[in-house]
Amino acid sequence: MTNKQKLWSIFGPVLIAVGLALVVFAIPWKSNNSPATLQKAAVSLSPNVFKNRAIKVQALADKKANYVPFFGSSEFNRMDRYYPATMAAKYHHYRPFMFGSRGTQSLPQLFNMTMMAPQMKNKKAVFVISPQWFVKKGVMPDAFRYYNGTYANLVWLAQANPKSPYDRYTAKRLGELTSDSGTVASYAYKIERGEQLNAFERANIKVRIALLAHEDNLFSGFFLKDNYQKRIQPREKLLPKRYDYDQLYAQAVKAHAKATNNNDLGVLNSFYDQRIKHAKHIEGSQKHFSYLKSPEYADLQVVLNQLKKTNTNVVFMITPVNTKWEQKTGLDMQMYYQTAKKIKFQLQAQGFNHIIDYSHAGSKPGFMNDTIHIGWAGWVDFDHRIAPFLDNPQPAPHYHMNEAFLSTEWQNLTPTTTNLQQFKAQHLK
Repeated sequence: MTNKQKLWSIFGPVLIAVGLALVVFAIPWKSNNSPATLQKAAVSLSPNVFKNRAIKVQALADKKANYVPFFGSSEFNRMDRYYPATMAAKYHHYRPFMFGSRGTQSLPQLFNMTMMAPQMKNKKAVFVISPQWFVKKGVMPDAFRYYNGTYANLVWLAQANPKSPYDRYTAKRLGELTSDSGTVASYAYKIERGEQLNAFERANIKVRIALLAHEDNLFSGFFLKDNYQKRIQPREKLLPKRYDYDQLYAQAVKAHAKATNNNDLGVLNSFYDQRIKHAKHIEGSQKHFSYLKSPEYADLQVVLNQLKKTNTNVVFMITPVNTKWEQKTGLDMQMYYQTAKKIKFQLQAQGFNHIIDYSHAGSKPGFMNDTIHIGWAGWVDFDHRIAPFLDNPQPAPHYHMNEAFLSTEWQNLTPTTTNLQQFKAQHLK
């Protein structure tokens, strides 16, 4: 065997495999997932669905299926029989497409929305805001990178406008949260400085998006957690045939009492056993927590601007905290109520007026699933509040954005009545 033949026997198969892979990913495969796959994806809470494009675009474009995006975080994993997707399957015309897991705060949701902006144009959506997002440093870099793949980052960069203060702010955050080097970060910092990407950079983005899109189209229907068959369908069968809010609420309170009977905090038995029962140093552990000063307020602002760009009619929910847990940990509830007040001020000042404020609901019987997430009666009430909005025609929204909500002044403002009045007088004329 000659040296050339030996080399070919070693490297030939590798070169062929690489060549075939390039051909496969270069071919513009069309995504055509079945209705069953879309149904599974809608409640899979899969990071692959969140950070990619094919499945969610196909689902939201399907007018017959009537999927509505629900944006939030870890509360979406609390799937009891009164969960929004379960209630909708039983009683409503819309179908929630759930985008939320631990760490999917404002910025990850912004990039998620950008991936499906045309499909959100003039549509409705639900957005759940947790005051716990508004910590000193905002979203953690590891969480951002976990939910934000290169595909989403490049799609955002492809449409970023260096003249927009919203895009310059987002670019700054993207550079900070991805890394200090690399293509995405370097392009982001260029946008932050107000510079246009050059022809080579735009071409590079376009080629990489095409390759990632082909990969997404090929594999989008795989590796989806089947929450629909395992957690939604069985519980839908337990719901009464006819919708009756009072009956459902009463049943939910009873179900909560039965499922939380091994503890005095009103949290799910399994949650108590696994997370609280043997935990140490709980007493007073949250007495120094504050959600009043955070970059998350500016991160939320770029989300609102994106919703304005797509003219999406949104209903917001502000989550509660379990009152018994708050008393045990020493969480300052006046601070919590101030946080909700600040969030609502930012929303309402710009025309986002559909708000469900549950910040004071943490002591309601049957309302909480665990320490900070609603469940049972909470989900019943939530469904009761959002269903008329989603099932029926609504007047078009009228949003009016204000760049002042991007400022460090707003991020660090303590929302007393006086401070809010001064901010309004100075910036919201």
